Amino acid sequence: MSTTSIQIPFLQSDGLSRADRHITLAVRKKQDIAVMIVHVRDVERLCASVGHARAGAALDDFYTQLRAMARENDTIERLGDRKFAVLLNGLRNRGHIGLAAQKIQRLAQDTLSNHAECPGLDTTIGISLCPRQGEEGPELMRLAEIAVLDGRRRNESVCFFEERSAHRLFADWGLEKRFDNALQAGDLQLYYQPKLRLGSNEIVGAEALMRWYEAELGPVSPEVFISLAEETGKIADLTQFAIQNACRQLADWRELAPDLNIAVNVTPSTIQSHDVVDALQSATTIWDVPANRLTLEVTENALMENREVSHQVLTRIRELGARTSIDDFGTGYSSLAYLKEVPADELKIDRRFVMGMLDDAGDYKIVEHAIRIAKSFGLSVVAEGVENQATLGELQKLCCDYAQGFFIHEPVSATDFETFYEQRRR
Repeated sequence: MSTTSIQIPFLQSDGLSRADRHITLAVRKKQDIAVMIVHVRDVERLCASVGHARAGAALDDFYTQLRAMARENDTIERLGDRKFAVLLNGLRNRGHIGLAAQKIQRLAQDTLSNHAECPGLDTTIGISLCPRQGEEGPELMRLAEIAVLDGRRRNESVCFFEERSAHRLFADWGLEKRFDNALQAGDLQLYYQPKLRLGSNEIVGAEALMRWYEAELGPVSPEVFISLAEETGKIADLTQFAIQNACRQLADWRELAPDLNIAVNVTPSTIQSHDVVDALQSATTIWDVPANRLTLEVTENALMENREVSHQVLTRIRELGARTSIDDFGTGYSSLAYLKEVPADELKIDRRFVMGMLDDAGDYKIVEHAIRIAKSFGLSVVAEGVENQATLGELQKLCCDYAQGFFIHEPVSATDFETFYEQRRR
């Protein structure tokens, strides 16, 4: 983050778990949803005017007022120090959605002006529509993020996502060049979400999550820049960057946590190439880190695209000593035969089922069966999206091995992870 940024853990897409579940439920019920990203502009100027503490209090107050304004079936999520997600149910007309966005803008102006005289402080709101433009939470949030950038490019305070406009945005903002420069300069950053072993209640690992704070654009959503990396042929470079930096971090934490494991996500296109194996071998050699301290995560859908090649790549990864994990389990085309064949060590149950398991009998059955099936094939099990003690307790009863989620801890910088880890160990 920039030096003027208020230090609130930057959640981005990882903070979308409740929003993602909201979208999933709405799709099941055939409801319409307006997905909004609310970006508060000029936060640096606010910090310079009144100081970080008062600026932070103003943004906290806005979040509180925003939640108070929401209807019962709406969802409000804080995505970072200046970004908020708003999911509005049942607004079928673009005009009504626009009016709701204007109401949010007035609320931001009124709330912030109560804390400081800072003329011109405003918001940009990007909007995508469900199911018209998609039915998956991460994709709809990505489109809304693009709409925010497009609104800033066009100097519009409220902007709906448009496909043609998005293509112009990438060209006009020079996102490809900006991203390439960030990758070359090492300006991307890894955040770490702790992984808890349920049997011993110890933090035994972390999932590495990429972050990009661009000097002019501010925080750019991972959904946007990972998609950009795929489109521009930079995804292999991004994967190599992630593996190299994860290994460097493991080397730095050699004394702090000699047995800690870091998981790195691998995209579908990357798992179809043996380059990821070379990147793993190179990084572990350079940083003198045992490969068994790394786990490479790949979604089950990605593994299904070309089974022969992906299985070869996973086998080579395991031969080097690293672990492999099937991510987002339950959302694709998993089967008993598939689990029998795939060279994996771990299975991660998709967060939407974990989050809904206490309220939805179907979600509970999926979690229960996933744990039992995984163990029958000798796979360890990780439950994502744990948000309360009740869910954690139920997972322990089901003999789940590991858990991740905001109840345990949100993703944080390496420095903040060290602090959390040491406090937890003591």
